[in-house]
Amino acid sequence: MRAGLLIGLNEFEVREIEKPVPGPNEVLIQVKAAGICGSDIHKMQSKWNYPLPMIMGHEFAGVVEEVGMAVGKVQAGDRVAVAPLIPCRSCSYCKAGKYQLCEHYTMIGSQRYGGFAEYVTVPKENVLKIGQKLSFEEAAMIEPLAVAAHGVMGLDVQLGDTVAVFGLGTIGILSVQWLRLAGAKKIIGIDLDQNKLYDSLEYGVTDTINVMREPLEERIFELTNGLGVDIALECAGSVITEEQCLLVTKKGGKIGYQGIAYSDVMMRQKAFENIFRREYSIKGFWNSYSAPFPGKEWQHAIDFLTLGRMEVKSLISHRFALDQIQAAFDLTVQRKKSFNKVMILPRK
Repeated sequence: MRAGLLIGLNEFEVREIEKPVPGPNEVLIQVKAAGICGSDIHKMQSKWNYPLPMIMGHEFAGVVEEVGMAVGKVQAGDRVAVAPLIPCRSCSYCKAGKYQLCEHYTMIGSQRYGGFAEYVTVPKENVLKIGQKLSFEEAAMIEPLAVAAHGVMGLDVQLGDTVAVFGLGTIGILSVQWLRLAGAKKIIGIDLDQNKLYDSLEYGVTDTINVMREPLEERIFELTNGLGVDIALECAGSVITEEQCLLVTKKGGKIGYQGIAYSDVMMRQKAFENIFRREYSIKGFWNSYSAPFPGKEWQHAIDFLTLGRMEVKSLISHRFALDQIQAAFDLTVQRKKSFNKVMILPRK
């Protein structure tokens, strides 16, 4: 089979390698679509801490080709998506159903071969049926959709809440859609890309702020009658926006951090003092899992996509064949052009 192997920092080779054979509790999947995650991009810009060569790709979907002897819930021909986390199931966090906090997890696409290949084997517990209605590209978006759901559900959004979403990339826009479904009345989208701000209005954003053109705090308090937002959700992973959340949230408000910090986060005294003077509730959100594994976030993602209540396909800005994997990553890493979700299509 053909596979896009990472052999060095942002250095890929498409090679013919042996097609994997599923073990007793495994499923062999013919991959139809696999997305490039924002975390994949950052790994290519800084350092790779996992074995090489590696087949990346943890957002993917396809068709079951073959099942191992002890697999009963799926069969050959099933259309499926894959949850990429393989928890140890023996640490205290796993026993408490907090699989995202597992002490000894394995991640498909970084510690084990992933979806940037024609075929991949995964544990049977990680396979989710998607039925006939969803396209494979939509199904490959279930993983980031579950990530966004994990954050929004953890913030306990109330009907009528005003929410500021920092960063309108894939996770930001998916979070906007979950916020809309959860009952948020006003959703303020914040970014520095005017195209993303404009497009966000189609997904449920009610007001936009371009931080390159407008004073953020002034605009937020103008939109909230001087109070600040009920909830700030950070999806950008920027040291600037991570502090700004602490400046625009109302007294007694909630702040959720979903964007990954890739450098030290420094803050002004006022921002830090707001944490206790305004009695904020602050939560971090890592990954997308809950009990029973992989969790309600995943089932909600499949259900609402199937019902047509979530829109993901329009977020796909670029599509590349497997042979073009280097060009796909160059696009995302070099950032010479605007992009959103980039898909690799190993098989037509």
